Amino acid sequence: MYVIDTGYCKLKVYNPRIGMDALQVTPISQANANQRSGRAGRTGPGVAYRLYTEEAYRNEMFVNNIPEIQRTNLASVVLQLKSLGVKNLLDFDFMDPPPQDNILNSMYQLWILGAFDDNGDLTEAGRKMNEFPVDPSLAKMLIAAEEHECTAEVLTIVSMLSVPSVFYRPKERQEESDAAREKFFVPESDHLTLLHVYTQWKINQ
Repeated sequence: MYVIDTGYCKLKVYNPRIGMDALQVTPISQANANQRSGRAGRTGPGVAYRLYTEEAYRNEMFVNNIPEIQRTNLASVVLQLKSLGVKNLLDFDFMDPPPQDNILNSMYQLWILGAFDDNGDLTEAGRKMNEFPVDPSLAKMLIAAEEHECTAEVLTIVSMLSVPSVFYRPKERQEESDAAREKFFVPESDHLTLLHVYTQWKINQ
């Protein structure tokens, strides 16, 4: 068995400046490299080819992976800590402290959503949002849906946003995949497109 190790991986990283996740190509850690090498001999004799120097392995790679809490959206974590009575989130003793920018950005997001008041304290809406096992923005959608009497539709949309994309686009069939997707496209909204996909699936069951 042969393993070709390029020294890179795709990693989902949260950018607090734009408030979105991005899939970035980043160098792997030494732990990743060792794991990849181990696969070469897992079921029988094998060889791992590393497309980087030993010097790069020793001097340029982190020993372990970057903790997930340091590269993801912290809105759910911040909301839960507030619900547990933590007052000062910036001084909280995290095992792997995340960047303060990420914490502050998450607090701002939660204020925009109405989960925090102007003093940074949890609101009644924030307590309700914390009860849902989804991202706070999706929880806010579900709460607002009840007021607008469209809970079933929004629940469907939230469910589809909580799983990997339903639109599969393999390289060898991109045009065919795009044509199939066009049949469900709703110009006004990506969310309505997802709802349309589910509605058509249900009709055809």
